[in-house]
Amino acid sequence: MGVSLRPFFISLFLFSLAVLGILLLWQHYASARFQTNYFWIIWAFFVGSTGLIHFILTKVAEQDPKKFVNYFMGITALKLFAYLIIIMLFGLLNRDQAAGFIICFLISYFLYTIFEVVSLMKHFKK
Repeated sequence: MGVSLRPFFISLFLFSLAVLGILLLWQHYASARFQTNYFWIIWAFFVGSTGLIHFILTKVAEQDPKKFVNYFMGITALKLFAYLIIIMLFGLLNRDQAAGFIICFLISYFLYTIFEVVSLMKHFKK
């Protein structure tokens, strides 16, 4: 008896369009030093990872609600470390483009983390 994820993915789609708008505005108005050509990849990465993580967490909660907190904390910790590694590697390999990449990545990270938490809270209030 699975819960429909359709409303979440519709919300994710609409939210992602808004985030894309923010990133495009950033690319247009920010100084060249703070822009990145990789904002499309960053945006697509966060759309995909947010959808996948929400899917995993809701399926775990359906199967065994007691495991949800452990999975949520574990995924959050892994995600944070993985994202830090991505930022550090990019910064070390592309020093001239690092500022724009890091700013775009962190804007996306904070926006999608807030969206993810709010979505999970709404999902479990039902």
